[in-house]
Amino acid sequence: MTTCPVEPMLSMALFVSDVSASGDLDDATVRETVHRTLEQLGPDECYARAAEVFGDRPEVALPRIQWARELCARAMAPALAVAAA
Repeated sequence: MTTCPVEPMLSMALFVSDVSASGDLDDATVRETVHRTLEQLGPDECYARAAEVFGDRPEVALPRIQWARELCARAMAPALAVAAA
């Protein structure tokens, strides 16, 4: 999958969210999940929770952050394209 640059915080919010990485989420669900997670936790807590996962379970963290980055890149691509135009 081709990815485009996305604000790292968006991927981090999806990474620490409660959604399962076992399924492919549609773009609207990704955007809603990111928004909800950032509202509930805020950026600092998202980064803190991600750091904890990377420290405690790096074998789980790497595939999950790759999943989060790919989904965020796809879900946010229309907004990025408009902003770049």
